[in-house]
Amino acid sequence: MLQNFEVITPLFEGQANERLQFKLNIKGNDYRGIFHDEEVQWFQPQPHSKIEKDDLHLVESSVRDLITSRLIH
Repeated sequence: MLQNFEVITPLFEGQANERLQFKLNIKGNDYRGIFHDEEVQWFQPQPHSKIEKDDLHLVESSVRDLITSRLIH
């Protein structure tokens, strides 16, 4: 379901309010969001209207795992 996940240039890089930014593809649709304090926040378009709530929770969990593993390594 989750394809082409990529962490991209952080928002507000080098500032106190720096946020990790990511992009990914879900079922052929491209999405972008930010990750901060273990929480995923989506830009427009948001996947809420395209995928089921349970699937969205799985996607957000996968995003958390992928970003966390990148921060540790």
